Amino acid sequence: DVLSVFAPRNPGEVARVLAPGGRFVVVTPTDRHLGELITPLGMVRVDPDKDRRLADALAGTFTRAAHTLVEFPMKLTRADVTHVVAMGPSAFHGTPADDPRIAALPDITEVTASVTVSVYLPKA
Repeated sequence: DVLSVFAPRNPGEVARVLAPGGRFVVVTPTDRHLGELITPLGMVRVDPDKDRRLADALAGTFTRAAHTLVEFPMKLTRADVTHVVAMGPSAFHGTPADDPRIAALPDITEVTASVTVSVYLPKA
């Protein structure tokens, strides 16, 4: 199996390295992911059409066999929020990890983790 979590994908390369009977598992954020932080911190928003664009990009090489929404709350400290910002696209496009808006957050901020887990099988 090949796993891609919030990462760019190269369908041809994945198909090349995938063992017979293998699956390509892709985890992508939904537009609700970390939604409680997006406005207060000016973070990059997830394209609400991301899931469809992913399926379209893989359609020539793979068939989606399963698609599951996974959501759960997380209680993050300011340090946790700093790490979340630093490891995502907002660190490169507008919200630095040392943004003073993080210091203005409560001690604990509850946010939503919201992702889709899709399983793709190679086309015959």
